[in-house]
Amino acid sequence: MTVAGNIYGVVLNDREERERLAPHFHEKPYGAPPQAPVVYMKPLSSLARGPVGIPAATGLVAAATIAVLIARDTGGVDERDVPGCLGGAALALDLSLPAASYYRPAIAQRNGDGRLALGAFAAPVLPGGAIRLKADGETIHQWRLDRLERPLERLIADLGAFLTLKAGDALLVGLPGDAPVVEPNCKLLRVEADTLPPLEIATIGEKA
Repeated sequence: MTVAGNIYGVVLNDREERERLAPHFHEKPYGAPPQAPVVYMKPLSSLARGPVGIPAATGLVAAATIAVLIARDTGGVDERDVPGCLGGAALALDLSLPAASYYRPAIAQRNGDGRLALGAFAAPVLPGGAIRLKADGETIHQWRLDRLERPLERLIADLGAFLTLKAGDALLVGLPGDAPVVEPNCKLLRVEADTLPPLEIATIGEKA
């Protein structure tokens, strides 16, 4: 199973992050909390096909999550029908430049080439335990999908009101708001969770 279409992700789907940011949602430029899923796209060029370079000046935010592969178009789908739209699930690592705000982030910050690592797709059974991110063998972050504001079925149903995911597309189900920054001296990142094959990606430091 491979991605043959577009890659989508959602931000602000971490309940703990939303609670932390709640006071800021009523300030400019937001004005109110988001009511619909906040979607971004990852170009196919963002898929990592070798070692990932980590900028010396900034490091990279390393958000471990789950990608689901779409097997059937999802426009207008009901929550109870979402499982029939899924072809597989895989661990994913979305790497991005640190940013202070989600409001109109620079494309390069979110969508740098080679900064999305996807593991092997398996049956779409999402992990019930922690998703663990390790750097050079040490666990530096872990989180559980029960933190999602919109669980997978509700997320895809809500997306279906304004966006049809097509067969072959992939969707990152949400990013942890407390994802760590990985420094350029890191050599190997590994993502682990029950039910899914582990994901490993080599990293190299980039000169300033």
